[in-house]
Amino acid sequence: MKNYSQISLKLTEFLASYLEKSGAKGFVLGVSGGLDSAVVAALCARTGFETHALLMPTKYSNERNLSDALKLCEDLKITHKIIEIQPILDSFTAQIGEPLSNLRMGNLSARARMCLLYDYSAKVNALVVGTSNKSERLLGYGTIYGDMACALNPIGELFKTEIYELAKELGIDEKIIVKAPSADLWQGQSDEADIGYSYERLDEVLRLAQSKSEAELASEFDPKLVATVFSRMRANKFKLSLPPIASVNGE
Repeated sequence: MKNYSQISLKLTEFLASYLEKSGAKGFVLGVSGGLDSAVVAALCARTGFETHALLMPTKYSNERNLSDALKLCEDLKITHKIIEIQPILDSFTAQIGEPLSNLRMGNLSARARMCLLYDYSAKVNALVVGTSNKSERLLGYGTIYGDMACALNPIGELFKTEIYELAKELGIDEKIIVKAPSADLWQGQSDEADIGYSYERLDEVLRLAQSKSEAELASEFDPKLVATVFSRMRANKFKLSLPPIASVNGE
């Protein structure tokens, strides 16, 4: 079993060391009231450097999540600001002149938040900190140049089920730990419903997918679950790499 006390210390040191080398003054991140951003906010706060939280709800955002996000910021004693992004989304939609699907609106919401975070980072000379865990990254459950955009990410090598354990070590409010994972992208949206499986089941396969083939795992787990994991990993692998650059030198 992993030592989450040591992990929290290592991640805090990672954040502090990177910040000191960067010349920036602090951190800025989006805080949603969900587990991942709560854990990252707590890690940033533990460094002792300035930590700024932006709370960026839409009309679909759960009021409970906003309330939990505010309480988290108060408990951690970090500066926070609420920016309603619905007017931004409405203006974009009006200019497009057509209704957006849930997927397009979800991506737009994530990228609007990214723009606000990077603008705020320029204002206060802070690094944008990512909040995507390893499960999300491998499955491609995130918006490229949206919530996946950041200067550094302290939890990107931790599976979602490990985030729960780290949250307990950090003393995150139980209300945040037990709530269903959701990006609040549209009314009633939840991560596990979108993907079709719980993170507990997904992580069982994801942990082994680095060393075993799809065929091997299909004989050990539900073949449909394994097919879903590998299909998503293949389709979204591009999100984990910088865009390829064409070479004009040599043959």
